[in-house]
Amino acid sequence: MPTTDTTKPKAELYLIVFLCVSAIVVGPLSLCSVLRPGSESPASWFQRSGAITSIFAVFAQYRISGFLESIRGGTFAESWSLYHLFKTHHHVLSWVIAVITIWGALVWGYGDLLLRYI
Repeated sequence: MPTTDTTKPKAELYLIVFLCVSAIVVGPLSLCSVLRPGSESPASWFQRSGAITSIFAVFAQYRISGFLESIRGGTFAESWSLYHLFKTHHHVLSWVIAVITIWGALVWGYGDLLLRYI
């Protein structure tokens, strides 16, 4: 059973992972004809999904920055235990968020062309 010291950081990590998954799922969902307005082409609707992907990624980046501040220790050695426990999670998620942000920006700018030529 997790201690109360690790419960809050784990909950924050779950929220960040949820935001990342939401950002990734937006693109494929935009290709569903049920969710697309009849006046929009699939290519332009996919391009618009890049904006939503970027918004989710920026919000996840905001949360991961706050997460780092919450696990960073003070001057005493025992206060650094959370940092040492979660630093790998922070590092991996930071890279994942960076890749999602870049992908969202590319789709937002060139999504219609990507869909047309793939």
